[in-house]
Amino acid sequence: MKKVCICTLGCRVNQYESVSIAEALQEKGFTVTKDEENCDYYLLNTCSVTGESQRQSRQLARRFALRGKVAVIGCASQNQKEDFLSIPGVFYVGGCGDKLAVVSAIAGDPAGDHVTSMEKVPYEPMSVRGKSDLFSTCRAYIKIQDGCSGKCTYCIIPTLRGKTRSRDGEEILAEASRLVKAGYREIVLTGIETSAYNKLSLGELISRLGDLREDGLLRVRLGSLSIGSLTPSFLETIGNTPNFMPHLHLSLQSGSTPVLRRMMRPYTAEAAMEKILLMKETLPRFQLSADFITGFPGETEEDYLATEAFVRKAGMMHIHAFPYSEREGTPAAEMEDAIPKEIRKSRCARLNAVSAELKKEIMDSFTGKTVHVLTEKIKNGVATGHTEEFMECTFPAESAAVGEVTEVTVLGNEKGRLTGNERK
Repeated sequence: MKKVCICTLGCRVNQYESVSIAEALQEKGFTVTKDEENCDYYLLNTCSVTGESQRQSRQLARRFALRGKVAVIGCASQNQKEDFLSIPGVFYVGGCGDKLAVVSAIAGDPAGDHVTSMEKVPYEPMSVRGKSDLFSTCRAYIKIQDGCSGKCTYCIIPTLRGKTRSRDGEEILAEASRLVKAGYREIVLTGIETSAYNKLSLGELISRLGDLREDGLLRVRLGSLSIGSLTPSFLETIGNTPNFMPHLHLSLQSGSTPVLRRMMRPYTAEAAMEKILLMKETLPRFQLSADFITGFPGETEEDYLATEAFVRKAGMMHIHAFPYSEREGTPAAEMEDAIPKEIRKSRCARLNAVSAELKKEIMDSFTGKTVHVLTEKIKNGVATGHTEEFMECTFPAESAAVGEVTEVTVLGNEKGRLTGNERK
């Protein structure tokens, strides 16, 4: 039986797609693994959101090519297919369209360039049944949407992924039901622009997933969400859905209105903060995380400090901060007033330091409280999982079991993790 190693870079959408491809390969008789050793084929699902992720994608393709036959798909190869076609050992290069075609390619070895145009492409039917170990033991992703119709000046992804298109709501609900029956206790709805999902309202989709709680769906989460989604009706819906977890991850990018305008983001910093404060008033248990870019062209020190102040006022539990990376073909790459890379990185490090400070304060506030932890693994007698607020937690496993929720009394936190004991 031939063995295929699948390596996935980038977003949760890529991770979902890799699982779907893995299950299709298994149906054709292949053994699928994340282990690089002694494989016949290597499938690399690439990322191009930054220059570094593009570079890492090429580096991995070269490394895998020394071990076996390599197939490459995803955003990096959609963006720069010639770079991958030139690597000896890479026999198949696809992009972001018709990703499942790589299954037939591996089974039949057709060579060459299979990158297609992303103009007016339909939503590619994909599904998972929970038969792959590429997911965690109890958390699964469901892709509900692909592409983006936004015009953010820094982003190459709409060009590579195509315009937004959504998956049928009943298909999503049926897949969720299958995954719950397969043993998954947490589902994360994800997409390239999750807030753009439009086959049902996002609130209705979440509410209907709440009906699966009795079947064993203990937790529902969302991938990255646009600030515009935080309407009073949406907040009411998620607050009333018993298995929707009290944590949201927002795509914000800056806390400075002048920078947001240069980015062509569809909101101001003031409007974003108003939405966040409404959420905190409506749903006081909810914790926030968010994405930010530092060193965007024209960003002044004052702009950066406005972002820092924004993060503090919002009380972010965690942020993903990235130094701005030019992407060829985007308007921002041609902008004047480029910020030196050392300043971009310095501001990123400063913002991450603020994030670490806030995270510690929030986690310290849980000391002595009881949290509910969904155990994801147990090793050497220590259980590890996440709280409802999406904080990682470890504790000595006494009655805890993987896939079950345990009440834990928090004793403190170490290295960004809560620590505690099972509640007696």
